[in-house]
Amino acid sequence: MRPAGVIPESRQARRFADYLRTQGIAARLGPAREGWTVWVIEEEALPRARDELASFCREPGAARFAVPREAVRIRPETRRREATAAALPRAPAWWAWTLSSPTPLTWALLLLAAVAALMTRLGDPAAPLLTRLLPAASGLSAGAPGPWLTPVIVHSGPLHLLFVAATWPELARRFEARRGTLALAAAVIGFGLLGNVVQTMYFGTACIGLSTPVFGLLGLAAAERRGGAAREAEVVLAAAWLGACLLGLVGPVGGAAHLAALAGGAIVGTVAARLRAPD
Repeated sequence: MRPAGVIPESRQARRFADYLRTQGIAARLGPAREGWTVWVIEEEALPRARDELASFCREPGAARFAVPREAVRIRPETRRREATAAALPRAPAWWAWTLSSPTPLTWALLLLAAVAALMTRLGDPAAPLLTRLLPAASGLSAGAPGPWLTPVIVHSGPLHLLFVAATWPELARRFEARRGTLALAAAVIGFGLLGNVVQTMYFGTACIGLSTPVFGLLGLAAAERRGGAAREAEVVLAAAWLGACLLGLVGPVGGAAHLAALAGGAIVGTVAARLRAPD
């Protein structure tokens, strides 16, 4: 028994599993951190199941996937086949899941931010490391891309770090699970650079914190409208934080950078959704 992939929503997962049964592919569903894992009973059917899953993710509403009655009719037969297969693997303990997570970059960046928070004393201007991480403080030119990205791991004060801890893990984990680690890396780099350039152009100081990529991912999620869509709590938290930034209540965090990343994410997400849409 091998996993074909993960579907975030339980209703969609059941729909896809029923479709596989009508195609003669015995499958079971198992809970996963990202939603529901589709387990294929017979290994020789795995390539076809993965191809079907890719088509389903591109167009879950396609008529050919709407086969619940046929699936119910053949379900007793498939259950007998599934009964002979090995039991689903047990979910690992939380620490084992974190170490073997399919979303390593999400947790690596959060850990890096926590280490940087300790070493810079939450953005204390007197901290020696801070001058190496912020381009304005180090006097480095705009032509060097590295220093324009390193501010994303610096956070100013406990409220800033708390906001990131509350929003980054779920948004980033969901995006990385769906699009891959390289896609998340590209998003962090792109939104980080965009936010720092915009903030520096208009205010002369770099924007700090993972909150800028958070707003970029939020813009992407808002345009997703599927399993990766933005959650209500995330929108409320982001709106409250953005208001605090624009009012200057949380120090030099960078409201302009957040707005730029949010707009950039919404534009990229909208364009990507249109490109994926069927003709």
